[in-house]
Amino acid sequence: MATITAAAEQYYNPELVKLIDENGTKPELALQHMGLTDNDMIIVANTLRGNKVVKKNSRQILTSASTLSSNEKEEWTCERCTLLNNVSTNICEACSLSRPLSRLNITNCDTPASTEWGCEQCTLLNKASVTICDACAASRPSPPPSFNVSVFETKDQSQSDDDESNHAQDKPSVLTTLDLCWNAIGPIGAQNLAEALKSNNTLTTLNLDLNHVGPTGTQYLADALKINKTLTDLSLFSNQIKSDGAIQLANALRHNQTLLTLNLGENGIDGSGGEHLGDALGNNKSLITLNLRNNRIGDIGLQHLAAGLRNNKKLTTLDLESNRIHDEGIQDLANALRSNQTLRILNLGGNGITSTGAQYLAAALETNKTLRTLKLNGNGIQMKGAHYLAAALKNNNTLLELDLAANHIEDEGIKPLSYALRNNHTLVTLTLEVTQITDDGVRYLADGLCYNKGLQELNLVYNTITKDGAEHLSNALTHNNTLFTLNLSHTGLGDDGMRALADGLERSKSLATLHMEYNTIKTEGAKALTGVLRKNNTLTTLNIASNDIGADGTEHIADALKKNKTLTTLNLSGNQIGDSGAQQLSDVLKKNNTLTTLNLAACKIEDSGVEYLANALQNNRILATLNLSSNKFKEDGAKHLANALRNNETLKILDISRNTFDQSGVQELVDSLRHNTTIEKLLLNGSNISSSTQTGFHLQDKRIQF
Repeated sequence: MATITAAAEQYYNPELVKLIDENGTKPELALQHMGLTDNDMIIVANTLRGNKVVKKNSRQILTSASTLSSNEKEEWTCERCTLLNNVSTNICEACSLSRPLSRLNITNCDTPASTEWGCEQCTLLNKASVTICDACAASRPSPPPSFNVSVFETKDQSQSDDDESNHAQDKPSVLTTLDLCWNAIGPIGAQNLAEALKSNNTLTTLNLDLNHVGPTGTQYLADALKINKTLTDLSLFSNQIKSDGAIQLANALRHNQTLLTLNLGENGIDGSGGEHLGDALGNNKSLITLNLRNNRIGDIGLQHLAAGLRNNKKLTTLDLESNRIHDEGIQDLANALRSNQTLRILNLGGNGITSTGAQYLAAALETNKTLRTLKLNGNGIQMKGAHYLAAALKNNNTLLELDLAANHIEDEGIKPLSYALRNNHTLVTLTLEVTQITDDGVRYLADGLCYNKGLQELNLVYNTITKDGAEHLSNALTHNNTLFTLNLSHTGLGDDGMRALADGLERSKSLATLHMEYNTIKTEGAKALTGVLRKNNTLTTLNIASNDIGADGTEHIADALKKNKTLTTLNLSGNQIGDSGAQQLSDVLKKNNTLTTLNLAACKIEDSGVEYLANALQNNRILATLNLSSNKFKEDGAKHLANALRNNETLKILDISRNTFDQSGVQELVDSLRHNTTIEKLLLNGSNISSSTQTGFHLQDKRIQF
């Protein structure tokens, strides 16, 4: 019989076991956000070993207890702190953990071991007569710990007994991906997983994000990494492993030659942890991606990481966002980039880099031939720093993405960047969000775009662009043949700006995606878009969410869509189109053969508007995603949609979250899915029904999500 800890003998989670059983031979097991604890990791660990978790009956427990050695009958060992306690006590004298069930002094199957029960939350020993813990108010375990309860064991394939649960046979683990994100796994749970990893030879991806692994649990995992030969992706985001945990992982990286991706973001790692990780990088020959965002490695830690990069021949992605890095550390990193020949993606956003640091990086870009993405968003780079970077772009032929968002570039800093765009034809994405650009800066950019032959995506969100700036962009769109995506959200364009931009949009030969959210576009602006939708032959995605487009503006857009043959995604969410606008769009759905995604969330649509749309869905053969969340329809609207689902054969995702229909409306929708085989997700978040009823509906059909 396989060895099992005393803690395991006290614990059995039927829901978890059921999920694992239902997963069967699937290579991926998702157990995220389930409140799983260290005890549950015993079950998961046995699954990784290929052991079948089965129930263990009361008589077997008695046999186990009666075969204790003479020393065990005198004392019992605490599973938490390892103190040897006297056999007469039922809780640990040091840490108050309840005594393991199998170590209780048992004389017969029908007599409880004590008149008390141990709380699973705080370990307090409570009187048998109470059902709620006196200390933490947690409910008494069901059934209470008498010797008529069933717990579990792991069973070898050769084992047989009279328990009907024990007929299942062990099988080698087939799991390759295990997601345990957002649970309550602590050091002991990590230890259980680590022991399993030492012998497991199938798992490649382990996600432990948002747990409580800590430095101690990380040490267990690090020890396993020194032995494990298959794990390639380990994520420990937000586990407070601190520098002590990072040091343990660094030691493991010196031995492990299979791990490719390591995520240590948001873990309180300071300079000492960065120092050891940097030293390990110099010797490691496998790691490709290292995520250290939202830590505190500082300039000292970066100095050692930079030294590691000089010798490392494998790392391609390094994320150092929000790490209290300043120009001093950047100088060391830039020197390393001059000789490094593998790093492709470098994220330095959210640090304290000024124009001086930008100068160091620009000098590195002059000679570096491998870096593809450089993120410098949220630093203190100003106009002078933009000059340095622009000069480097004139000669650099490898950088594909540059993010300068949330820096004080201003119009004068944009000017040298525009000159660089005339000569640089390799940069694909330029992000200038929140950089204090006005119409003058837009004019500089537009001039550069007229000559540029490489840029595909330009982000100008949260800058100030009026009619004049829009006219310059319109001219650029007429001449530029490479720009695919233009983001002008939150720029204050209004109707005048929209009209000025429309001419260039109509004549553009490349633009496929246009973002215009939050621009106070009204009916006249919507009317200007009508010409764009009728004449433009490249635009596939139009996002005009959260403007002031009403029913009249929607009518203009709908008329154009009846003839448009390219647009596949339209986002009108947050506009007050109402039932009348919904009616106009329903006519589109009857005739348009290209629109696959329509977002009408928060559009003040009521039952009659939903009826129009539902009737259109009866015959529509192209729409795959429809978002009607946060509107105002009730039971009648839900019934109209249910009728549509009985006939529609193309819709895959329907989001009707946060509306006001009750349980009867949900029941109609649930019933309709019996006749629908194409819906993949029916989203009902924020519904006005109880959580238990929600669970019941989800169990009826797992496509229903609350």
